[in-house]
Amino acid sequence: MKTPWLITKYKKLDCVKSFPITVDGFKFFILINPDVGSWAVLTEEELKNYNDGNIEPLLGENLYLRKLTQTEDGRQVSLAFPQPANYPSVVVVNVTTKCNLYCKYCFAESCPTKGEDMSEEVIKEIVDQMLSMPEVKKITFEFQGGEPLLNLSAIETCIRYANKQAPKHKKIAAYRIESNGTLINESVISLLKKYNVEIGISLDGPEELTNQARIYPNGRGAFKDIWRGIELLRKNGIEVAGSVCTIGKHNVDYPDEIVKFFHKANIGFKPRPVNILGREIKNKMAPDNEAWYKCFVRMYHLSKKLGVTNYSIHIFEENVYTPIRDYICLRYPCGLGREIISINPNGDVYPCDGFKNVPEFRMGNILEEPIVEMLKKPWLEKLRNRTYKDIPKCRNCIFHTMCCSCVYSCYGAFDNIYREDPTCLARNKIFRFLIEEWIRRNVITQYKKNKTDKKEKRDKATTPPILHGQV
Repeated sequence: MKTPWLITKYKKLDCVKSFPITVDGFKFFILINPDVGSWAVLTEEELKNYNDGNIEPLLGENLYLRKLTQTEDGRQVSLAFPQPANYPSVVVVNVTTKCNLYCKYCFAESCPTKGEDMSEEVIKEIVDQMLSMPEVKKITFEFQGGEPLLNLSAIETCIRYANKQAPKHKKIAAYRIESNGTLINESVISLLKKYNVEIGISLDGPEELTNQARIYPNGRGAFKDIWRGIELLRKNGIEVAGSVCTIGKHNVDYPDEIVKFFHKANIGFKPRPVNILGREIKNKMAPDNEAWYKCFVRMYHLSKKLGVTNYSIHIFEENVYTPIRDYICLRYPCGLGREIISINPNGDVYPCDGFKNVPEFRMGNILEEPIVEMLKKPWLEKLRNRTYKDIPKCRNCIFHTMCCSCVYSCYGAFDNIYREDPTCLARNKIFRFLIEEWIRRNVITQYKKNKTDKKEKRDKATTPPILHGQV
């Protein structure tokens, strides 16, 4: 019996695109299906045969499995992707809008002199509604602010009530605090230990960089107080569950210092550029696309070399190298109003924590109507289903399935949610860079190894052997 791929003929798919790429002096062509984000590396001859319809059977079968070819009679492989959630499983509980810091790029514009705290009535309503959410087995309560540790009692009230109610709904409740780290004390330690709560702490790198943006209202840098908090956590056996590292003009030119700092501190970090909202509009700290791209590439190489956990690298690699796109901010549709919602102290509900201070995106109030009913509103349903097809520049981009134009970033930068992401140019270069790195590791390295092996026979000495990319 003949192997199926030996008797099946394949032809090109009209939606598939190609582009040339040169890595270490070797020229290749990337074949990519923008609709599913799958790609493969071809030689010039293979690309010509592909375009001419003269596809060698084994290559055709490999490309078919990546939805890059179809059979002669028009059959295509069906690639199954997880369907987006219908109901949120993460609720950002903004227990206060107050903050003891006055960070220069704060999108929420939090400060110590104004704001409100969440009441017990709102807290219990959040818990009851989230634990009643259909189709969801685990609810994550993520406490933010402002600075959430300014209202520690509200956090404990929420956790105690959720722990009591969760078994009744046959749900699992998990907890996380996103903090600036300056207010950690024995009471905080006690709560974290008692209820098994994760805590993430924001840092922009070493002291001289962090203190340029993360400051008190009087201008004093917050680093020493943040580090004191981290040391107190570790003294009590608690590790920081990751650090958001905001990249702006104050630190974008110091990727080495940032990576080495987190390596020495033994803290995983997620570098991300400043969003153009809130205080950033006045202070203009957001890096340009080229600066962010160069920073990312340098961080990539050094993080790999030192073995530092860099969550941004993991997110981009997962999107480029695998069909798994779990990160809700880098896929279409995004998690806005689907996997995440944000609730302010007064009970106002927003589809994403980025919109917590933007009235135009207020879904409703939790004391006045159920979240499940808010989700049915036509304007929100349209927003929840926003994809690259709704955005002119994204529609024609070969990387649109690996990416996602952030709704609130677009709102802040362009006052238009149907625009490409403000970091579009940097992302495009990052996707290409990661493909180059894959070729360097998996194609060229093997070719050079084979070249030094005198026992290895090769038909072509000038072109590395073909290896295919993401399925």
